[in-house]
Amino acid sequence: MIGTAINRTWQQLLHPKFRSVFLTSVAAALITLIGLTFVLSYYWPETFVFGWDWIDELGESIAAAGFWAVVSVGSYLLFPGIVTMVMGVLIDKIATAVEEEYYPNRIGTREVPITDVVISAGKLTLIMLVVNLLALVPYIILFFMTASAGAFALFIAINGFLLGREYYEMVAMRHMDRKMMNRFRMEYGSKIFMVGAMMAAMFAVPFLNILAPIIGAAVMTHVFHHLIAQRRAA
Repeated sequence: MIGTAINRTWQQLLHPKFRSVFLTSVAAALITLIGLTFVLSYYWPETFVFGWDWIDELGESIAAAGFWAVVSVGSYLLFPGIVTMVMGVLIDKIATAVEEEYYPNRIGTREVPITDVVISAGKLTLIMLVVNLLALVPYIILFFMTASAGAFALFIAINGFLLGREYYEMVAMRHMDRKMMNRFRMEYGSKIFMVGAMMAAMFAVPFLNILAPIIGAAVMTHVFHHLIAQRRAA
């Protein structure tokens, strides 16, 4: 099911609506990185003083290394939530393009107020920022204890759950009311999580993370329609 969804998504990546969302995602990624770097550079000390001459001689180098380390780690942790917030108001384009191509008889017609979309995307962004910042210490501990494998697994688990849930709701709200949407999510939570975990893994890979919101939205649309058809057949 997910394999078919991914294959169809790759085939449709050059769709005009996909391209417009891609360019927006690239802009959001650049703005995020530039903004983070600018703010940190303004407040980050030019050198560190430890009180030992032999260490203080390296103070500027240590400060520079620490700055770029924080920028790199911060970008990885903050990027998924911020880009997803931008995608929140654009996901309808992706879902519509997928449905027009593959599910012309099942295009979502339920109007969703833009305020609901923005609030939902903003809520996800805030939750992801807070949860990932709270998990920063476990990330660091697992990184050194398991040669990064444990930290990566925790990143996938946390963000896979959050991304899967939010992208599912963004797709499903075009077809269902919230009560039915929640019941459907409870029934197929494991499959929804698998899509979210795939997205979280993509977000962890440089360059591929720019495509993650687009691919995630398209794959979730395919998976949602597959589950609907499966439920009706049952």
